[in-house]
Amino acid sequence: MYKPKSFSIHELVHPQIINAIGEENSWRRLDAECLSDLQRIRDAWYSLNNSGVYCNRLNVGIDSRGLRPPDDPDGSFYSTHKQGNTFDLEPVNGQMREFYEFVKGMIQRNQLIKLNTLEDFEYTKTWIHVGYMNTIERPLIIKP
Repeated sequence: MYKPKSFSIHELVHPQIINAIGEENSWRRLDAECLSDLQRIRDAWYSLNNSGVYCNRLNVGIDSRGLRPPDDPDGSFYSTHKQGNTFDLEPVNGQMREFYEFVKGMIQRNQLIKLNTLEDFEYTKTWIHVGYMNTIERPLIIKP
């Protein structure tokens, strides 16, 4: 089982899921290649900007940016967040547009194994939605 060194389970999985099935089973619900890509994004961003990357931020009430429960009111009913392969990220340094372009470039240069999809920045300016969808486009840009 792969666990990224820079993200805890609480940053990647909604508390309702962790409480229901435990931490180990929660890790098993996350796609290992997507987790590896998350770590790759974080490491590359940190090396250039000396800044980390947030997913869930429980201390400020943000809990649905990673794996969501089936009945979660955030996002759509069929959201890929419910499949363990989609994450909403935020750079600690707040450079949202730069981070979006950075992740987009990593996808375009095939530096990520699986993550290949972004939400259009104009619709989600306070987080970067990155995930996997069955497509050959790199990246596939979606609109909510």
